[in-house]
Formats: sequence, structure tokens, C-alpha cells
Amino acid sequence: MGTLLSILTIAASAVIVVVDPTSMWVFYALGVILVSHLLAWLMRAAPGWFMAATLLGWSSVMIATPLALTQTQLNGLARLVRRQREGWEAAQATLDFFEPLVPYATPLLLAVTLYFVVMAVLALRGAREGASAYMLQASDQLAHACTVVGKAAAFLFVPMMLIILYDVFQRKYLGYNPDFTTTDWYKMFTSTRLQEMEWHLHAVLFLLALGYGYVKDSHVRIELVRDMLRPRTRAWVELFGALLFLVPYCYVVIEYGTENALRAFNIGEGSDALTGLPHRFIIKGMLPVGFVFVALAGLSAALKCLVYLFGPSSLRAASGQYAGDHPATQPADA
Repeated sequence: MGTLLSILTIAASAVIVVVDPTSMWVFYALGVILVSHLLAWLMRAAPGWFMAATLLGWSSVMIATPLALTQTQLNGLARLVRRQREGWEAAQATLDFFEPLVPYATPLLLAVTLYFVVMAVLALRGAREGASAYMLQASDQLAHACTVVGKAAAFLFVPMMLIILYDVFQRKYLGYNPDFTTTDWYKMFTSTRLQEMEWHLHAVLFLLALGYGYVKDSHVRIELVRDMLRPRTRAWVELFGALLFLVPYCYVVIEYGTENALRAFNIGEGSDALTGLPHRFIIKGMLPVGFVFVALAGLSAALKCLVYLFGPSSLRAASGQYAGDHPATQPADA
């Protein structure tokens, strides 16, 4: 039951990011996040799900910034009311609700941040197996999630290769039968659409496999420097890199990537080419999704480094992946 509540927290986190920030649904989703996360802690949710809900729940609130409408949004609502256009009464109700709360937006966001920090600390202190074992278990579960998604995304190579083969075959066939361009089949599968689908699939594969690459420690490193460091120094570098650079960068990409995808959806953005693919919001929406798993992979690495640096020596071997030598070859299960 606790794990299901953490899943509910993550689902509400997605809702609070994509709904209209002036909608009351933002507050409903915020309430679900806070209550479900508290219940998940009380019912001892699985460590991986709980830590994922902690990170995604906090970041979604910071992205949505409830009670902190921008001046542009407030001006837009005021303009709608002033001109009494359609929906102005709802806009007036929204203004009446938000304007008194705007000065308290920053303290409330800090309170939400403190809430998630306290929840994480309580989960670690109350773990039956101990805080270090709890963090290690959470790290392994987060890494497993990134691995499953990365391996599933790898199968996108199959349709991508088939589309490339057909695209090449169709171009050659047009040299023998130029009248083929007048058929309904060709108008449905033009060369432009095929090429755009190729890079769409390649982008999705790449984005969803980023987290998998990190948890397998298979991304590029500067071995010339890293191999000269002691294991504990490597763990410190990995920890600070994940917490100070990787996760904050993911937060920025998720925030602006979501905004970009929602804008593409609202305006019905399609390809710049007349015969290209419509619904550009789909591929744009995969950018924040991919970086969600990169952030989870960064959290997984940070937890392992914490165990390696501060945990018992009996768990050091299981948590020292990022403190050890960088593998020269691909993982065995890649």
C-alpha cells in the first residue's frame, strides 16, 4: 500500500506540472502530493519509490510554484477581467484567490522543501534495516528502474532501422517510377515524414537511455584525472557532482522542457515542413521525461556515495561502484 501511495505522489507530481498554473487543480494536486507522501512514509513504502517520490514531488512543486503566479499571468487575468471577455468571472475569482497569497509564495515553497527533507530524514531514521541499508536498497531500486526504461528504449532501434531501410528503398524506387509520388501511400509516407520519424525515434532512444548509461557508469569520464584520485575522493567528487550539478541541471531542463512542450501542444505546433509530422509536442515532451530518469540516476549515485563515505565498512563493497575504477568495456548486460 505504501508503494502505491508513492506512485500516487509521482502521478500527482506530473499533474501539477502540466495543468494550467492558474487552475485550482494545482492545489488539488499539491494536496494529494503532501498527503500521499506522508501516508507512504507511515506505511513504509519501498525505498526506491519513496525516494523517487521525494525528489519528483519536491521538484514538481518548485516547477509549478503554486501561489506564485508571474506578473505576466496576473496581468493577463486582469486584462481579461477589465475587457470582460469570455471567462472573465472565473479570471476574477482566480485573481481574488491569488493576489493575497502572492507575498507568502516564497515562505510556502521553503516550507514544502523542509517538508520533503523531513520526510526523507524520518524514512532513514525509521528504517528497520538501518539508514545505510535503506539508502543502498533505494539506490538499487532507482537504478533498476532506469535500467528497465533504458533497455526498453533500446528496442526503438528496430522500427528506426526499418524506417531507414524503407526510406532508402522508396527513394530508389522513385527513380524507376516517378508517378509513385501521386499515390496516397506516398503522400502518407513522404520522405520528409520518414526522416523526421527517424530522428524522433533516435531522440527518444537517446533520452530514455541516459539514466541507464549513468547507473551503469558507462558515460564518458576524464580517466586521466580520475584514476589518480583515491576511492574516497572519487566518491566525494561523484556526490558533489550529482547533488550540485547533475540534479539541478535536470531540474532546469525538466522545467523549461515541460513549458516548451506545453506551449507546442497549446498552439498545435507541427513540423516546419509542409509534408512533415504534426504534433511536435510529443517529441518535445520526451525531453523532460528523459531527464526525469537522469535525475533519478543521479539520486541513485548520490545515495551510494553517501553509504560508501559514511556507512559501515560491510556495505562499502556494494556501494563503491562510483569510487572504483571506471570500466573500460560495456556492462555485461548492455
